Amino acid sequence: MKSFDAIIIGAGSAGLGCLGMARDLGWSSVIIDKDEANIGGDCLNFGCVPSKALIHVAKHFYGAKQAQRFGLQTSGKADWSAVIQYVHDKQAMIRAHESADYLRKNGENLVIGTAEFKDAKTVVVNGEEYVGDKIFICTGSHPRQIPFDGLDQMESYTNESLFYEMKTLPENFVVIGGGPIGCEMAQVFQRLGSQVTIVDRGTKLLAKERDEASQILMERFEKEGITLLMNHDVVKFEDGNSAIVKNRETNEEISIEADACLIAIGRGMNHSSLNVAAAGIEETERKKIVINDYLQTTAKHIYVVGDAAGMYQFSHGAEKHVNLLRHNFKHLLDKKHTVKGLSWVTFTEPEIATFGFTESYLKENNISYWRQDQQFNQDDKAITAEYDYGKITLFVSNDRNKLKRKILGGTIVSPNAGEIMQELHLATTADICLADFMDKVYAYPTASRINQQTIKGIVNYEE
Repeated sequence: MKSFDAIIIGAGSAGLGCLGMARDLGWSSVIIDKDEANIGGDCLNFGCVPSKALIHVAKHFYGAKQAQRFGLQTSGKADWSAVIQYVHDKQAMIRAHESADYLRKNGENLVIGTAEFKDAKTVVVNGEEYVGDKIFICTGSHPRQIPFDGLDQMESYTNESLFYEMKTLPENFVVIGGGPIGCEMAQVFQRLGSQVTIVDRGTKLLAKERDEASQILMERFEKEGITLLMNHDVVKFEDGNSAIVKNRETNEEISIEADACLIAIGRGMNHSSLNVAAAGIEETERKKIVINDYLQTTAKHIYVVGDAAGMYQFSHGAEKHVNLLRHNFKHLLDKKHTVKGLSWVTFTEPEIATFGFTESYLKENNISYWRQDQQFNQDDKAITAEYDYGKITLFVSNDRNKLKRKILGGTIVSPNAGEIMQELHLATTADICLADFMDKVYAYPTASRINQQTIKGIVNYEE
């Protein structure tokens, strides 16, 4: 039996963050993961890193095609083997400081194996018992699956297999699901040379985003040649070369060509092997671990961090959880209990960036606000760089003095929206008033000038 101040189960973004927190707080710790090859978790191995490397490559292809109107001649499709080698090379660069070897060289206690609770304080791995004063469940999430008829005859992928099992670029690629993963990969493969069809049960892409943001993205996708079958279900696959889809309103079925498919229909939690009941941890009927606003389970010394908490399934969501926990452990009499107001970006082109409070949250909580919508069609940078279709929506407090109003949240739709958003998100967390934006001189013609233009629209508006 080995005793530690902290036991960390899972070595993804959340687990590595908790490991750093334990080091900062002077705790003894052990970190446990099932698979040595997957240190770094979903982000490094199956998510953020490989997908963004792939998006980078696809932008080169799209740019070359757009340059044809200026005389450049291009032809052909992507060499998938060269593309995926680039992706793996970039992963290897980051893995140099997110690997089992790196952790061991830095003196961390790393255990490889499947963890299981024996009781509220004891975790068993490979027959060895580990006792912890505090335990952090950082086991992440996995892609949901549906056993479609005929799927066994089709080349099918999730984000966990796409970057390792695909050998050639599909001619006709069906993406099931119009969430962030589905949208990003659909645009990537269309730009690399596949003909992509998105099939989604909803009436819009990115269901959690504002309607107008989703509409702009859908229009851009259709201009790039992506087929959108909204309000449709995949019924089955046939002969490894087609998919049968059904309209949810009319029940009409059609057949579409499909050489391969990506299933991107959401995520499930990775804690089924932990035997959480043995630790006194309660679950909901849907097998989600019950936690409070401080990320504590019903066993108060056991916390759930990152994707496993079922809240924000982003790497920086795990970062926000860790920052919250670090603060609370350092300031026992001044604990924070909110993780709302997170920002997120879908890295399509245009990007869709959302930060702070959403309009639905403001309404549900009876928070008075002013909404300002700003088109990009009079922004010089947007005009010259051909994204004058963009839009920004800001929510600000409703103070009588407009200059004292503060930004509560918003959404931006444009290329590099995630970068443009950053000063606005800072304003929501740093108590910055609209007046602070008014006299700032932005280099011309930078993309973030649109922020000041939008805020001037609020301040100068005659109510």
